[in-house]
Amino acid sequence: MSDVAPKSPRKARIEETQLVNVVFKYFKLAGVAVGVWLSGYLNFSPSWLLIGLILYVWKERQGQRKKLQIEIRQDIARDEQSAILARVEDLPSWVHFPEVERAEWFNKILDQIWPFIGDYVKELLTTNIQPKIQTSHAQMSSFVFTKIDLGDIPPRIGGVKVYTENVRRDEIYMDLDIIYSSDCELMMKIKGINLGVEDLQVRGTMRVIFKPLIGRMPLFGGISVFFLNNPTIDFNLKGLADALDFPGLRQCSQREMVEDIIAEQIANIMVLPNRIAVPMIEELNLNLLKYPPPEGVLRIHMMEARNLVSADLAFVGKGKSDPYAVLKFGPEKFKTKVINNTVNPAWNEVFETVIDCKDAQVIELEIRDEDPGSKDDKIGTASIDISSTAASGTVDCWLPLENVKKGDVHVKLVWMYLANDPMVLEQIDASSELSTCVLMVNLDSAKDLPRLKKQIAEPSPYAVVSIGPKTFETDEKPNTDSPVWEKPFRFLVHNPQIQKLDIQIFDKKNPKESLGDLTLPLKTLLSAPDMTLDQNFALKNSGMDSKINMRLCLRILTTENNPAWRSESSILNTNSSSVDPPAVQKEAKSTPDSASLTPQPQKEAAKTEQNPVVKKEEVKQVSAAKLEGQVIPPASNSGPQTITGTEVRQRKTKSSPAPAESDTKGAYGRGRIQLTFRYSSQRQKLVVVVHKCLNLLPCDSDNLADPYVKMYLLPDKSSGGKRKTQVVKNNLNPVFDETFEFPLKQEEIAGRDLDLTIRNDTSFFSSNTKVMGVVTIDLSKMDISKAATEWFDLHPEDSDDADKPVSVESDV
Repeated sequence: MSDVAPKSPRKARIEETQLVNVVFKYFKLAGVAVGVWLSGYLNFSPSWLLIGLILYVWKERQGQRKKLQIEIRQDIARDEQSAILARVEDLPSWVHFPEVERAEWFNKILDQIWPFIGDYVKELLTTNIQPKIQTSHAQMSSFVFTKIDLGDIPPRIGGVKVYTENVRRDEIYMDLDIIYSSDCELMMKIKGINLGVEDLQVRGTMRVIFKPLIGRMPLFGGISVFFLNNPTIDFNLKGLADALDFPGLRQCSQREMVEDIIAEQIANIMVLPNRIAVPMIEELNLNLLKYPPPEGVLRIHMMEARNLVSADLAFVGKGKSDPYAVLKFGPEKFKTKVINNTVNPAWNEVFETVIDCKDAQVIELEIRDEDPGSKDDKIGTASIDISSTAASGTVDCWLPLENVKKGDVHVKLVWMYLANDPMVLEQIDASSELSTCVLMVNLDSAKDLPRLKKQIAEPSPYAVVSIGPKTFETDEKPNTDSPVWEKPFRFLVHNPQIQKLDIQIFDKKNPKESLGDLTLPLKTLLSAPDMTLDQNFALKNSGMDSKINMRLCLRILTTENNPAWRSESSILNTNSSSVDPPAVQKEAKSTPDSASLTPQPQKEAAKTEQNPVVKKEEVKQVSAAKLEGQVIPPASNSGPQTITGTEVRQRKTKSSPAPAESDTKGAYGRGRIQLTFRYSSQRQKLVVVVHKCLNLLPCDSDNLADPYVKMYLLPDKSSGGKRKTQVVKNNLNPVFDETFEFPLKQEEIAGRDLDLTIRNDTSFFSSNTKVMGVVTIDLSKMDISKAATEWFDLHPEDSDDADKPVSVESDV
């Protein structure tokens, strides 16, 4: 029997790895020798060997430099004190900035829980990130992770800064300097080719917000986490990708492809405007926590550059460049046109981007030289400070380029405020090519989507949201007819009077056929309260009950600074107590879904005795949920409610229990219609928005109807012309949301009435009821100096009251 102890599995693996490395190095050197022999055998010029030697030496020097940087950063991550003599730019932020504090206690906690975090990240990469990478590009469809090892070095918090100035009393802002100098190893396979990433380096500033602070545990209502700007990313490639990672080879730029994939996935998750929001209490309005309104829009005029370095060699005369500019801001990237053969290019292009946090975000500017067939050279960089532009309104200056010997770039920055007053739009020149508005779309969810023909399984829906050529796409939600996306989108709008928002829902299993669509004219938002719609929208070409829930908010771009436009809504739902405040009760009674919409004199008197008088301005500050826009079941007075299953999770102010259907049929039992009136003095037009009807009279044999609205201006019908909405099939609660305009001078309004008829779309010979209800509105009694939304009772066609002004009630 031998006395030699058996080898441990770990030692055996190490020896096996060393043997593989020796064999790989041997074949690598053998390949070089064969290449030298072939060059002599085929009578190639020795210049080719010289070029290959130069490329090899350059690659080795770059690899050694990067290896040294990685070793220094890993030493800092392991033991910061012993590595304090590393290069200054690698030191943590607390060394440079006295207001930044160390967080060693938290780093020790991270070191302890890092193995458990590794298991979670492995599952996250395989279940969430891998499918997104596969769908990000056609060449990535076969992408799979074959090995995920996060290594032994956890991320570190290089410094913590807590803001004590310029913040509200009910919130805490904290910035964390994230340093991840890892020894991780990620192996992937694409189209049978093995490649890998090791020694991943990530550094960036992460902001953590605790808001609102409350007087009970856990002392804050929610947490939101995000990167202010794109973090810096670096890594080494392994396998075939490393062998092909030579400079100047565009077709073999695996590094750029992998770097773009990593940066894109991080940006889509938690780089502004994307963020991770975690509610800590049930009555929190998650919609405002996760999708807070932006602070403004920045217009960047890329004018010109001068005295750029010559990136292209010239045998006669001075060398030139083919410069273009690239601007990076969060997940967005802008690129100017290429100006050939010059070191003083003039671009004169304008870019616009939405700014979420002007005091901390920066725009990275790069000037590059285009080299067709190879990697473009970087010939200068600069950083654009947003806060100074927002403070002064306009900045027009030359910025010196960094990391080069010479060069300047001329930029003009204009800060645009966001206005919620539609009258501001009339002061803007619509002929300009610049945007006039920004539309925020918070696409929450859909419900009761249909299944395609001959399909038994539930669909895997995704939504495509577009305005003109600008298109966004949500993730796929597999095997559900009630998907929850919770995805924000921003659109810069040129002319809201003519542009439309288009939404189409497709099934990933059969993307050629639509599950439903919705087209919404943006001019509808101009007459909506606060230019905001937060509700369910009925889908067309879909199921009977198919709806999509989203919040649309339109804001007009202006250089005027009006503090009234920056009023912030409460992030806490107001109806968290067992009894509503008087203002909430009064507003609930003014909505079409709460009690009677046309109060009788007795009810009005009783209401006056029970509730104190509340001014209209005070009522507007309280947001009441309407039945059409509410997708959470009505809350009872016993306490907060729970959201479970696949219910649509739109967080809104809780309302009282929904009223009986008979209470919303109006005084004549024929339903009600909601309208908005506004007069445009600049264009001398009366603007009428037909929103929707409630509880119309059934007319067809199936107890449904195909309603549409027809309207005239009286007394002379020919003066304003006939207006007519689209027909909504098989619906007694149709939603039209259509806008109509009547040319009318302001002094003529007092003598005009608006006559509306709700008709059932039937054939000429049909015996079904054709007129469902009528209403005549005396415009002299309407305050149309500003947008006013009202509900009106519908009368029978032959009613004696049809020609009398109807009682109205504001829908505040």
